Amino acid sequence: MNDVFEKTARFEHRFWLQILGDHSRFIYEALAPIQKVEIEQASNFIQVFDTLLENASSTDVIQLTVQAETEVIKLREFKFELIRKHLIGKIKIHLSPTFLNHMVNELEEYLRILKHLKTGQVPPVYHELHHHLLWLSDAAGHSEAISSNLDGVEKKLRDKSNTFKKGFEAFYLKAVEMAGYLRTNLTVFPALSKMNVDAELEIKLFKNFLHEIEELELSNQALGTFAPLMADHMSREECYYLMKLAESANLDSPNCDPTKPRLKA
Repeated sequence: MNDVFEKTARFEHRFWLQILGDHSRFIYEALAPIQKVEIEQASNFIQVFDTLLENASSTDVIQLTVQAETEVIKLREFKFELIRKHLIGKIKIHLSPTFLNHMVNELEEYLRILKHLKTGQVPPVYHELHHHLLWLSDAAGHSEAISSNLDGVEKKLRDKSNTFKKGFEAFYLKAVEMAGYLRTNLTVFPALSKMNVDAELEIKLFKNFLHEIEELELSNQALGTFAPLMADHMSREECYYLMKLAESANLDSPNCDPTKPRLKA
C-alpha cells in the first residue's frame, strides 16, 4: 500500500470520526428527556464512532473505510430524521434545523472523501471555492451558535461573535458568485486570490476567539450555556478548513492539528 495514501487516509479518518463522535454527543445532550428512542440512538452513535476512532491508527485502512462508510450513512439518515421531525414539530431538541443541516453538510464531505479512499485513491485536491462554500457557511453558523448560547449580559462577546457571523456570511455570498465565475474556465484570478488570503486571516482570528471562549467557559468566567467541547470542536474544524485552503490555494499550512484529541471537560 502506498505510504502517501495510508497517511492521508488515516489523517482523514482521525479528523472525521472524531467530528462525527462530537456531533453524536451534541445531539445526545440537546435532546429532551422525553425523546427516549432518539437518545438511545445518539448514545449508540457515540459508542460506534468512538470505537472507529480508537481503531483509526491500527485497523487496515480499506477495512476501516468500509466500516466507517456504513456507519456514516446510518448517522446521515438519523440526522435527516431529526430534521424531518423538527420541521413538523414532532421532536423536542435544543439544536436548530439549520445547525443539524450543517452537520449533514459536514458528514457528506466525509462521504465524498470515503468514495476515493474505498478504491485506494488519495482524494483529489478540490478547488478552494469548494472549501469556502462548505466551511464559510459553517463558520457563520458557529458564530451564531456562540452568540445565541451566551447569556444576554455577555454583550461584548456576543457583539464580537455577531461581527464574525456577518463577515462569514459576506464571504460566503462572495464565494457563491465566484463559483459561478469558474464557468469561464478561469480557475485562478486576482479577486479570488485576495479572497483566499482574507478568508484565511478571518478564520485565524475566529480560531483565537474560539480559544478565548473555550477558556472562559472552562473557568466559568463567561455566563451562558455554550459548552467548551463545542468551541474545541469548532476550532478543529476551522483548522481543517485552513489546511485544505492552504493545499488548494498554495498558502502556508496552519500551525494547528485538526486531529488532536477532543477536550475532556
